[in-house]
Amino acid sequence: MQIDTAYRSIYVYAWDVLDMGVTAFVDAALAMGVTDVSLACSYHAGKFLRPHARKGPRVIFPEDGVLYFEPRQERYGEIKPQAHSDAAIRHVLADLLADGRLRVHAWTVLLHNTRLGTAYPHLTTQNVFGDRYVYSLCPMQPAVLEYARAVCRDLAQQYEPSSLILESPGWQPYAHGYHHEFAQMPSNAWLDVMLGMCFCDACQRAATEQGIQIKAVQQRIAGNINDYLSNPVPVTAHQAQDWIQADLLRDQELRAFITLRQHRVTTLVSHIAADLRKTTQLAVIPTVQRPTAYCWQEGSDLAALADAADYLEVPFYEPSAARAINDARHTLHAVGDRPEKIRAILRPGYPDLNTGAELDAAITGLRELGISDFAFYNYGLLPQKQLAHLAATLNSQFGKDTA
Repeated sequence: MQIDTAYRSIYVYAWDVLDMGVTAFVDAALAMGVTDVSLACSYHAGKFLRPHARKGPRVIFPEDGVLYFEPRQERYGEIKPQAHSDAAIRHVLADLLADGRLRVHAWTVLLHNTRLGTAYPHLTTQNVFGDRYVYSLCPMQPAVLEYARAVCRDLAQQYEPSSLILESPGWQPYAHGYHHEFAQMPSNAWLDVMLGMCFCDACQRAATEQGIQIKAVQQRIAGNINDYLSNPVPVTAHQAQDWIQADLLRDQELRAFITLRQHRVTTLVSHIAADLRKTTQLAVIPTVQRPTAYCWQEGSDLAALADAADYLEVPFYEPSAARAINDARHTLHAVGDRPEKIRAILRPGYPDLNTGAELDAAITGLRELGISDFAFYNYGLLPQKQLAHLAATLNSQFGKDTA
């Protein structure tokens, strides 16, 4: 029999695995045609509807900003992590590795962490007006960089997963679904970009060291935002994009500041890659936004990250196969047409590829671009009907690969 080395992973939360039991979950995943599992090992807050829950709650509120394994606290510096309160939840990673039938990947949310942001507010993103975003640790802060490295070292050295999948290694966007967000005025992409810039002490110091007149940049952005807030008229998506382009073309120091942010995120990822054992590869989710081209707002430089890590694990979360394929095509150009560097994440259900035919078309189109590694989000969130669509599509697309 041919050994299957392709990556066909299902994203999952530990509580969904525990709800079924590790053996039953692995049996179900293998029956679907899945070869890998991407388990959340560090995660943020949420509110999730679980359509096929068995024993656990239908609606679950995860513990905010905790680790889903047993951290060794002596490995951490100023920022101390907190583990999940349930020992059984913390043991799912080890249990999946012990089962051995699926390759296990540690999905690790790094800097999107409200628990730690609340505990260490001086290390969070600080906007142009000096306001702190408690959900976004700032990677320019040395203690934050060291925390990110410590989490990854801890995971890799204790458990040796097949790979670490890093989510949020940079700054979080201003618009990122923080719970109970309120605003009685229209927003737009330009405003979100400008409110997402960090001007904390570490960012200002790093910019100054590079010869950027960061105080002047901050004053210009603050003035532009204040002008808009004084008369917040509706702005079309095209107008907002034009404003962003005009500001970037006009303001050389703003461009330099954005480049500095990208260099910092690449440096963080490079340090983590150097820390990992050779048995553990590194993948980076470069953005939480759509399309992928927006990733520069978070400090992601696609080409540089592709060089620093083994893979970019890109969420092509689009409502149609055509849009997912177009996003992938642009992403491939950005990384120098290296499809072997891309792992594609697809959502085989609402609000994206909601039919088996649409999912099949997306996979076919991505494979034609040279992308061969796929992951699917998320086992516990997808209704059983969508899981059946996924299984049928995997069998159709890849069944012959393992014959």
